[in-house]
Amino acid sequence: MSNLVAPVPLVRLLDLSKSFGAQRALDQVNLDIYPGEGVAVLGASGAGKSTLVKILSGSLAPDTGEVWVAGQRQRFTSPLSARRVGIVAVHQCPDDAIAPGLSVAENLLLDELGQPDADFLLNRKSLLQRAEAIAAGLGLELPLQLPVERLGQADRQLLVLARAFALHPKLLILDEPTAALSAADAERLLGLIDSQRARGVAILCISQRLSDLQRVTNRAIVLQQGRLTGDLNTRHLPSAAYTLFGDTAEHPPITADKALPVPFLERFTRAGFIRNRAEGRAVQEQVLGSGVAPTEEVSPATSKPR
Repeated sequence: MSNLVAPVPLVRLLDLSKSFGAQRALDQVNLDIYPGEGVAVLGASGAGKSTLVKILSGSLAPDTGEVWVAGQRQRFTSPLSARRVGIVAVHQCPDDAIAPGLSVAENLLLDELGQPDADFLLNRKSLLQRAEAIAAGLGLELPLQLPVERLGQADRQLLVLARAFALHPKLLILDEPTAALSAADAERLLGLIDSQRARGVAILCISQRLSDLQRVTNRAIVLQQGRLTGDLNTRHLPSAAYTLFGDTAEHPPITADKALPVPFLERFTRAGFIRNRAEGRAVQEQVLGSGVAPTEEVSPATSKPR
């Protein structure tokens, strides 16, 4: 007789719906996310990715449905209320989360400085020691005493990520974390994400770089017009999707009747990604040849992150 106990989800969404006027942004979405799991969110512009992230991070309230965290039903009223139960979001533009006029160390501890019992402002030595301990624990070398404005784009992104990790999140939401980074800087950031996931932090990631999704997630959900239409192992993305980032020899294709459409993405800068419409058409032809229906083509002039 087996004594195995089914794992309990860290986050559970039940029949989550949200409308803006006549537009249904989310339509009865059900989703479980487990500790240490990496979940990619795929979908075309307007599919509901941003709405899902905003509800999970406390920036938006659902019209109907329930959000459960660690077995407790939650009603988030702000991002702070979401952070209190371990859900932290890192958005695409790091400058939105940085306070100019403060040092790197002060920005790293910005959430702690906002607490009523914080004494860092009266004890700068204590502040610096705390910041050094956080940076060292994450293996980061940041110029903690410099004004934050002197940091480059990559170090700003790492700073914002380190600040999120300092909150000891249970679920970390990443919105295009490497979009503005070089390959080398992206590798630094992805390595940091890997280390946190190994410690049991769950990751929910939106990215146009499918190679990043392959790196930090094991599962992908697909949103279409607000509905969750697919939930699959990241390894089993349609074989044509792998042409976006290189060799597919280690990834067996799935059959057309089980395949899910993946948005065609353009305007990439890293080698191996679609860079123009001609390459996009070539990939579409490959998909059509494999019997997998492509999603609507997006013009480079009008494409958006979501």
